[in-house]
Amino acid sequence: LAQNEIDALRYSQDAPLGTARYTAMSGAFGSLGGEFSALSLNPAGIGMYQFSEFTFTPSFNLNSTASYYGGKETDYSSGLKIGNIGLVFSSPKENSDWKRVNYAIGWNQVANYNNNIRIIGRNNTSSLADNILDISQGHTIEELNTLYGSPAVWSDLIDLEDNSVDTTTDWYAHDNGNYISHVKGSSSKLQSKNIYSSGGKNEFIFSIGGSFNEQLYLGATIGIPTIDYYEKSTYNETSFEDTINGLQGFDFQEELSVYGSGLNLKLGAILRISESLKLGAALHTPTAYSIEETYSTTLTTHFAEGSNKESSLPNYFEYDLITPWKAILSASSVVNKNILLSADYEIVDYTFSRMHSDYYTFEAENTSIEELYAKTANIRLGAEMNVKPFVLRAGYSKYGSAFVNKDYSSESFSFGLGINNGGYYFDAAYVLTQGNGEHLLYNEDYINPISLANTNHNLIFTLGFRY
Repeated sequence: LAQNEIDALRYSQDAPLGTARYTAMSGAFGSLGGEFSALSLNPAGIGMYQFSEFTFTPSFNLNSTASYYGGKETDYSSGLKIGNIGLVFSSPKENSDWKRVNYAIGWNQVANYNNNIRIIGRNNTSSLADNILDISQGHTIEELNTLYGSPAVWSDLIDLEDNSVDTTTDWYAHDNGNYISHVKGSSSKLQSKNIYSSGGKNEFIFSIGGSFNEQLYLGATIGIPTIDYYEKSTYNETSFEDTINGLQGFDFQEELSVYGSGLNLKLGAILRISESLKLGAALHTPTAYSIEETYSTTLTTHFAEGSNKESSLPNYFEYDLITPWKAILSASSVVNKNILLSADYEIVDYTFSRMHSDYYTFEAENTSIEELYAKTANIRLGAEMNVKPFVLRAGYSKYGSAFVNKDYSSESFSFGLGINNGGYYFDAAYVLTQGNGEHLLYNEDYINPISLANTNHNLIFTLGFRY
């Protein structure tokens, strides 16, 4: 009753988060190596570690989302998170073509779900009540959808067309599935919605890889991503131009809690063509998630004589999700011995996602995934320059739109610097991410999606020790 193609897309998308060096170069590390967060990108980079290493990364996030529904409304959210904790063990091999076999364990943050959205505008063509009325028609009161139709009836947002009571049974005499709404959808009204979301996606990793004659680097990463997502939204209609039975307004609240864990495998290789040129390739298998959700609704109507409040029981559901595969090609070059340039080209096929449950077919949702989403490409560019005692970094990334006919791509601009003292290092980075999106207040048959513009600021700091 709550899972759809939007959930599949949300848990399939990643962002270039992690250590400060990695984010400062927009995650363009597919052929570089020697960086813990890159083990979630191309695990072959673990073969370049010549020392054991520990990294710790806190990050601060400030996000603003503007909505356009008549006018412009902007809301903000902020938070402090841990972007990375990692431990690498380097094991040199003597008298062997395999110079090192290294291991790593830790976790990287790969998505941040903290966001606040506020939408407000006037509408004289439809109401959420129209949508609830439509899905309720043809069902007796006992057959109504427990999350939408039932709370709407018992709070008097909608009512039976004939609600007379049979005195012999003390029940409605005409409980035949014919309902009317107490809201006139064609009259002017003020609609608003506040959406609060929090959580993130983190990936626990175990990596192994090595260096063959310092020319070929091979690696593999077992990834165990975990999802923690919470969303609470409150939709409101008020300031009716015309209404039925004195209804002055109503609120519809939704609360969603999601927890999930998955498993994937990443394989990678880096080839050193020369001292100044390296090429990389990586393949990520789809992630197989097991997800559990708890979803509930509350509908409150406001009349002159008082308010009616009805809540659904929490709807608990378990399902499986298969996310897209990924393929990454990379190249990097050293210029004038102190300037490093790198680039990644990544392909993701979002039509590959599938939802499955033993209790529900997800046929309509999987069809929507195939029809709405597309195969897309992501581009990441990075640069690093030594200006002793500092290392200066910059990056750019563009993540293609996952939609067939809508350009909801996003861009990131990143900058950073670092100090490397051999035994320890300190890096800092700033990332600005901008993108567009949309939010649907209710069914698209009644209302067009609301346009959103998202701006995200990230400050990241990494402290690392080598031993």
